[in-house]
Amino acid sequence: MKILVNKTDLYNNAEFLKKTSQKIKYLEGVGFNIAITKDNHFVVFSPISNNQATIQTITNKNLKELTYLDLLTLKDVLTFYQQKQSQNKIFLNLLPSTIPITSEESLETIKNINQNYTKHLLETLKPYENLNLYLGSVNASLMQLLKSENIPWKKGIVLFGGNLNYIDVDFYVFGTELLNAEIFNQQLKSNKEVILYLGDANDLTIAYKFFRGETSTALANSIFDDILFLNDYPELFFKLFSN
Repeated sequence: MKILVNKTDLYNNAEFLKKTSQKIKYLEGVGFNIAITKDNHFVVFSPISNNQATIQTITNKNLKELTYLDLLTLKDVLTFYQQKQSQNKIFLNLLPSTIPITSEESLETIKNINQNYTKHLLETLKPYENLNLYLGSVNASLMQLLKSENIPWKKGIVLFGGNLNYIDVDFYVFGTELLNAEIFNQQLKSNKEVILYLGDANDLTIAYKFFRGETSTALANSIFDDILFLNDYPELFFKLFSN
């Protein structure tokens, strides 16, 4: 099985980096939520209440104003893994500030936000071409911008709930509400990678029933080892699916 350990409040920063830089038999890589500050620094964060509230707080303040949050800079994270010569997958969930599209003016604002985010992201990532980065976002427009750039890292789209903005990328991140063995298999056969996000205990239960339990099918069982599981509870997931 292939597990990506998601950065949550379960670990503090130092413990998380140290733990995920070690060789763990089930560990395929790590996942981080990424936002940009008002003064254009990228930070890794663990949501205090929900992603959107945390993102808005980060984007409206300079880095020095955010010392009360559990934050790491993206540079610090990538430098750490680079120094450890890590070959693990590093999934970056790119989260620019979002505003409702209510007018042509708001659409232009979002375009400018995405362009600024892309510009500073590529500047930040330039020293880390040797790392195995997976750049993904629910923001399809942002991913289209990244697709137009000549960069060495894999690009993907996050498909959650009502967001079904399908574009041709290297990998897709699905929530459990989008479990579908036929779709997953189709993507895998097209040399796309499939990541399934499991954010809580209920998601673990749903995934177990789908791949191993009463609703499992031969197809679901056969593709299990080809899927990456972005997981907030990696140890529990490993024990559950090892039995």
